[in-house]
Amino acid sequence: MSIKVTVKPDIELGTWQGMGGAITEATAYNFSKLSPQKRRKLIDAYFGRSGIDYRWVRISIGSNDFCLAPYEYTKRPSMRDFTIAHDKKWVIPMLKSIRKPNLKIVASPWSPPAFMKTTFMKRFGGHLKPWRYESYAKYIHKWLDAYKKEGIKINYLTPQNEPRAFQIWESCLYSFRAQRRLAYKYLANELKDAKVQLLLWDHNKKNLTRTADNLFNGKYVTKYGRKEQVAGLCYHWYNGTFPDEMWQVRQKYPDIMLLSSEMCVGFSPYDPADWATAANPYYYEIMSDINTGASAWIDWNMLLDWQGGPSYCKNYVKSPVILNEKGDDFILTPIYDALKKFSKLFPAGSRVIRCEYDSKDVAVVARKTRSGYEVVVANVSYAKQTVVIKLGKKQHRVVLDKLQLQKVMIKYT
Repeated sequence: MSIKVTVKPDIELGTWQGMGGAITEATAYNFSKLSPQKRRKLIDAYFGRSGIDYRWVRISIGSNDFCLAPYEYTKRPSMRDFTIAHDKKWVIPMLKSIRKPNLKIVASPWSPPAFMKTTFMKRFGGHLKPWRYESYAKYIHKWLDAYKKEGIKINYLTPQNEPRAFQIWESCLYSFRAQRRLAYKYLANELKDAKVQLLLWDHNKKNLTRTADNLFNGKYVTKYGRKEQVAGLCYHWYNGTFPDEMWQVRQKYPDIMLLSSEMCVGFSPYDPADWATAANPYYYEIMSDINTGASAWIDWNMLLDWQGGPSYCKNYVKSPVILNEKGDDFILTPIYDALKKFSKLFPAGSRVIRCEYDSKDVAVVARKTRSGYEVVVANVSYAKQTVVIKLGKKQHRVVLDKLQLQKVMIKYT
């Protein structure tokens, strides 16, 4: 039985702004181990036109689970001790090495400073104290100004990484009401002259429509004003792709930006065959997101060591590029190969059009070109699949082996 795909040229979803990855302290520390020549080669592999052509980077404000140890920029309510000296050792040098025109940077805090929280700890959840919202917004402003002095422009800010997750590493819990209050009342006002836009949520996609309603519905946010600084919503992959939820959000809130801010798969010892299988969810997630209105996609760690770290809390995972066992060179894994292949078939700047299909065995995206429509189909199952692509009266039949990716060109008549 064939899988039917209908291309809808009358439904345009905007411009695909490309992919990116996160520069965690773990990534930057591993990067520092490489020779200058190998560092340049790695940057080219990710950001060069002959590589994946990454356009985005995500960084954390303060420590996260992929650091050598927890740290923070200030420990005093006066914030007179505020310093980003820790970041100048590894993270900032790697950022400066990219030299990518129009690079977009998304910054996310995993936790406010410990003294601002109800638990007085950055780890194990807790909440931002109600009387610290204003000073926390000033803290974020200090961080943005410090990075600006280093010549690093931050384009987007998320108020909190995973605001509903109690973690053994840096984390902080926010209700929807607390997220709205922090974003619209305090951050938007404090950062009105900082030329940075806010992306809300930064957590998983289950019940994403309800999440969007709580964060963007006018009846909740009009009392705070400054909605123009809230650009959209970003999300993670970890509890599922949820294309129907994504499409509902895109239709209900057509003017907001949708951005995938984090994805990775679990760790196992490096074996090319095993890691090729691990690359498969990337096709389904990225292509499904594009087909439901996402503007960009950002992976998690860009460079981990042979053990999947370092991670001070031992939360080891995979990354598209890893250090070899000696730690003096890097390996481009099958995950990297998959991302590069997709980037060449569906490059940043593509004018996205909607495809409709009802199967979890394939992922499909389409774009409008000068000469016609290009449809990229991925067989994300482990069996051969026959796909029939329909556009108006035209039909194209494609047979795909397991985990195969293919492009189909449909010319204008």
